[in-house]
Amino acid sequence: MLLLALMPTRPEAKSRWRTHALVVNSWGGALGKAQAEAFFRPFAASSGASVLHYIWDGNLPVLAERPPIGRGTWMLALMEDSTARIACLQGQLQRLGGSPGSADACGVPALHDGIALAWDRGRVPSAPHWADFWNVVRYPGKRGLRKDPRSTLEIALMADGVPASDVYTVLATPEGVARAFHKLSQLRPYIVWWTDAADSARIIGNGSVLMTSAAAGEVAAMQDAAGHRDVGLQWDQSLDDVLCWGVATGLDDATRAKVRALLTYMGQPEQVTRFAALYHGRPVSGPQPIPMDAAFWQAHLPELTKRFADWLAAPS
Repeated sequence: MLLLALMPTRPEAKSRWRTHALVVNSWGGALGKAQAEAFFRPFAASSGASVLHYIWDGNLPVLAERPPIGRGTWMLALMEDSTARIACLQGQLQRLGGSPGSADACGVPALHDGIALAWDRGRVPSAPHWADFWNVVRYPGKRGLRKDPRSTLEIALMADGVPASDVYTVLATPEGVARAFHKLSQLRPYIVWWTDAADSARIIGNGSVLMTSAAAGEVAAMQDAAGHRDVGLQWDQSLDDVLCWGVATGLDDATRAKVRALLTYMGQPEQVTRFAALYHGRPVSGPQPIPMDAAFWQAHLPELTKRFADWLAAPS
């Protein structure tokens, strides 16, 4: 993981920044920069509590392999809602409320981020859809997809003609899963895999792919920078991914108090507004993204992750 240390600016607090640091795991890229500017730095400046920001990929194995509490061990982590639900039931996150046995009581809502189709406008003038994404004859070139069953299987089914409203009903059946993987197999020689949000924007920005599924906020931030291609975002049949904060188990009272203080700070209207001005994860008008079904992925992520890994490892 990459570490970004955000030290307090109050002189009396600087001498204890390491021993009293609040360790936060979050995304990198534009999202991580926006969080640092809107949340972590001003919180450190106003509270005197240093924040150590580690960049991680948000996957369950990282949570499961978390070492015992000690210096550098994460205390608060940003993750997808489906990840938080599974980690909650596995006892890897602190329960914050809800009924016993529920899987939605461990996450504090953070933001919605859209996964949309990004394409190179210089080579494809009009907005493509997921069916066009698979049409390598009409639109020759590489395609980017997330190296994770989440979002990738939904996209494959929509490309195969499944209406957005029926995606999870179809994907909940063995036939639907086979259909999604069969569709992926058709595109496999052309796929460039991305593993984190920032990478999804990088591969379209540098021309590695003609089209890609991408974290829309990262693409929007890239478009504001000089030296990148003209990249479009197709919001029709895009996906709405909910991200939340999870709190580590085993924290002492003082650390839990600091975590609560940061969560409260990030929820203040003025900080939320500041963050929204820095990071644009989805549009406020136009076609609305399809909500990713966290309950579905809570139930099926382990088995579909294994199926996805087996498919990747099989000869093409």
